[in-house]
Amino acid sequence: MVTDDTNDMITPEEAFQIIHHIPVPTQKSQAPLIDCLGKILAEDLLADRDFPPFDRVMMDGIAVGNTQIREWKWEGMTFAGEPQKTLSNPDGAWEIMTGAPLPKNCVAVIKVEDLTFFERDGEKWISCQLENIESGSFIHPQGSDILQGQIILNQGTRLKANHIAIAASVGYSKLWVESIQPIGVYSSGDELVPIDSQPLEHQIRSSNAIMMQSALQEHRISSQHYHMPDNPTIIHQSLLDGLEKHDILLLSGGVSAGKKDYIPGILQELGFTAKFHKIAQKPGKPLWLGTRPDGKVIFAFPGNPISTLVCFSIYFLSWILDRKGPKPQGKILGLSAPLKNLDHWIPIQWDGNQAKVLEHNGSGDLVHWQHADALAWQKANNNSEELIYFPM
Repeated sequence: MVTDDTNDMITPEEAFQIIHHIPVPTQKSQAPLIDCLGKILAEDLLADRDFPPFDRVMMDGIAVGNTQIREWKWEGMTFAGEPQKTLSNPDGAWEIMTGAPLPKNCVAVIKVEDLTFFERDGEKWISCQLENIESGSFIHPQGSDILQGQIILNQGTRLKANHIAIAASVGYSKLWVESIQPIGVYSSGDELVPIDSQPLEHQIRSSNAIMMQSALQEHRISSQHYHMPDNPTIIHQSLLDGLEKHDILLLSGGVSAGKKDYIPGILQELGFTAKFHKIAQKPGKPLWLGTRPDGKVIFAFPGNPISTLVCFSIYFLSWILDRKGPKPQGKILGLSAPLKNLDHWIPIQWDGNQAKVLEHNGSGDLVHWQHADALAWQKANNNSEELIYFPM
């Protein structure tokens, strides 16, 4: 007889709430700027001068001091990277390029598309037929972005490429950052053999650990792989050793309710408190998450490859990368009826501008899942075709 154990499970929404209240263990260190992408900034960065540091010209054209006339005598040409020039003739103009400092005594820039260059009596002149030339046109005023001494990047910022550029622009070649230390990634099970081994009929090659390690590497997080056989003594010692080296452990397999699923009990022996063990979802129901008073965190995923992929992508990456913002949503073609008591994570792929359910042979079918572009979240008893999805 099949029993309904949904009362022992939490919903995915509850799992997200729990996860995002758990601090990510980090260590503060100073790193070269090139190595700071994806890390958490551990200091406020201050502007070392006004930005822009001068009145910056925004278009190729001419800089003028008199906006009431429509012909100006050419005084010279200046480029970005050259010292600021001075307009000596009130009715003259400097030909100027984008990024150059606005010459002294100039009040506006007229873009080159609106100009005509000509000669008169052997001298160079410029004319313009615009009716109105506003003072300040195409000038990026000094200090209009930020003033010297103001905070340009706040402590706690997760650094993206544009943040790295900002740090470089204010002279930081090194940054104090909160870094995620190398993560311990564990596979478990007597049925697993190394990737380069020839499995026997009753064995399979290990794929979950390398999947998680490659995803971590994509986010510039290093890791170390370990394997544990289905032996409680070896599992206990291996995890004990790993906790000496790592603040975060990711385990795959041995967390369900089978006779060789020793890991939840061993983690309790090692001082961990389970935050949850089952989520009302398919695939990936037996997901275990626990913490210890010293700040160590362990995610223990089911051994099924697709279940590990789903739980790692949806929950762990959301936690480690602090993904709390709104998720994209769209109409999904080919949906089956929703499950009664379980939320369903459904692989989808893009067909032009439309998303459709990916045909596959269940949660053990890695071959067809390779074509998945995202995971759509179909909530229990929800018949809507508009679903939130998580890009993969």
